[in-house]
Amino acid sequence: MIFCFSACGNTALVAHRLAGILGEKVTMITNNAPRSYDVDTHRRVIWAFPVYSWGLPREVRDYIRTVRIIGGETKDHFMVATCGDDAGLADKIWAKSIAGRGWRPIAAHTVIMPNTYVNLPGFDVDKVTLANEKLSEAPERIEEIAHAIKCRSTISKITRGRCPWLKTRILYPLFNLFLSSPKPFKAEAHCIGCGKCSRSCPMGNIAIVNSIPQWGNNCTMCMACYHHCPYHAVAYGKITRKKGQYLAPDKF
Repeated sequence: MIFCFSACGNTALVAHRLAGILGEKVTMITNNAPRSYDVDTHRRVIWAFPVYSWGLPREVRDYIRTVRIIGGETKDHFMVATCGDDAGLADKIWAKSIAGRGWRPIAAHTVIMPNTYVNLPGFDVDKVTLANEKLSEAPERIEEIAHAIKCRSTISKITRGRCPWLKTRILYPLFNLFLSSPKPFKAEAHCIGCGKCSRSCPMGNIAIVNSIPQWGNNCTMCMACYHHCPYHAVAYGKITRKKGQYLAPDKF
């Protein structure tokens, strides 16, 4: 079984490709996803998610902590994470979380996919040529990961980047403390109230009130609302002005 959290489609694209190769089922992690599963009939458990600020999305951390997986202690657990550039020590956080539940973390892997984070100065989506290059290289990487999982390889292959300890142990906690508030979200004047931002939110955090989106506090900063808006009318304060949008294609 593959437990998948995805906001802009990158991780879902990878998870479904991996599921096709391995013969697995993809279960999406959302705010209303079931909190109990029986995996006795499954060969393994794979956790697929995007790397957020060199760590795990809050929703993934919470889901691992609270979900009841019947037979989970008898299965091998693998991590397959997508990242725009590098993952730092995100796999260490995942492995500790999995082991903390009494489960067996075997190996972790990363797949480079187009960037989606736009909430800080200097951060933007990739140019089309770079995004397409990443997408074209991903299928081969997914095949490689599938082979490693089939063979039950304990060798992890992570794109850590520079200064991984600093990024994950220092910047990641600071990001969660100070840069993950949904308060700056707003709808610009040209918003038509179509509700696509609300429907795309995996956390169920956006209500449409009098045709205007209203953000609650249950936000994991996935930016699905921003990237899914067909009119580029979702803003995160002033920081997203003149920033691009990105949604993964339906298939490779």
